[in-house]
Amino acid sequence: MGNRLVCGAMTKKMKRRIMIYASIGIGGAILWSIIHWVGWRRITHEFLSLGALGGAVFFLNAVLIFLLWALTWRILLSSYGVERSWRELLGAFASGYTITYITPSANFGGEPVRIYMITHGFKEQTKEATSSVIVERFLNMGSAILLLFIGSVYGLFTDRLSHFFRWGLFGWASTGVLFFAWAIVSFRRHYPWMTKSLGILARLIPWRGYLERATVWFERVEREIDRAFSPRRRHHTQLAFIPAVLSSILYALNPLIFLYFTAGTVLSVLDLSLIFALSMFLNMFLWITPGGLGVVTGGLIGIFALFGIGKAAAVGFSFALKLTEITYVLFGISYMLTHGASRFLHRSVERIPEEVQ
Repeated sequence: MGNRLVCGAMTKKMKRRIMIYASIGIGGAILWSIIHWVGWRRITHEFLSLGALGGAVFFLNAVLIFLLWALTWRILLSSYGVERSWRELLGAFASGYTITYITPSANFGGEPVRIYMITHGFKEQTKEATSSVIVERFLNMGSAILLLFIGSVYGLFTDRLSHFFRWGLFGWASTGVLFFAWAIVSFRRHYPWMTKSLGILARLIPWRGYLERATVWFERVEREIDRAFSPRRRHHTQLAFIPAVLSSILYALNPLIFLYFTAGTVLSVLDLSLIFALSMFLNMFLWITPGGLGVVTGGLIGIFALFGIGKAAAVGFSFALKLTEITYVLFGISYMLTHGASRFLHRSVERIPEEVQ
């Protein structure tokens, strides 16, 4: 029995490594093909056209985005009574970001590592830190959905998108807004609609086991977000939403900064909102390689083409963006290496203790 469990764990670890290595290979091949197609000299010219001032502004914007992400989490941690220095906070956040970034799936993956680092190995205030991460993810998702919806509305009135895609994007964004609004109303009225809906589905369809496990997870999420909107914590939650929205706005400004300094192009607010919406769509559905290697770059070529921007500029922008993201990753790696957590770079974090679930 013991040997079987060990073999199963080794097989799971091997499959995970093979998946990551394969996705890196696929992403690298796609990126090489794009560079060969566009021409590395043209890409280098576009990238260097950013200049020292443009590069400094672009990098400063990336730093501000990262600090706003961390500030959102800091406010929520404070509401749960978890006080940490900025160094610890930024290090833990960067560690979680690093694991998420190198995982072939955007948005989630590094949260257990973030909790592990901020609680000093699941030893101090683990339950509170876990709750803060759940609410932080919810608020950042909400801020992105708001900008996504604005961009999708603009997409309805432009001929840059096909009829099918513009309505599909609008429908997807509208569903997200309705979900977010419904969630807030439900939480403020203490109605666990997600758990109840999954419970009903679990009784109707054959995949009962998966849904029952999902129900347990959603029940935890609902409980923590419900607490975040309680009278005692509502002020902190509302305050934390401000830097979350600002971080999304600054992220949406990245194309404006790059194109202004490289080509003197000034994009309108509506254009930026549509680019943000399309980029969100790209990141959520096509992040199938670590860091979106190759795939996201190809997608950006298509997005920029809608606005009459050449493919060399799109790839140059992608490289500038990746350079800032790699800075976050290097910070996260260095923090994990100096705090005895380097093992999380090649294997999953230990399961969060049951008593905080």
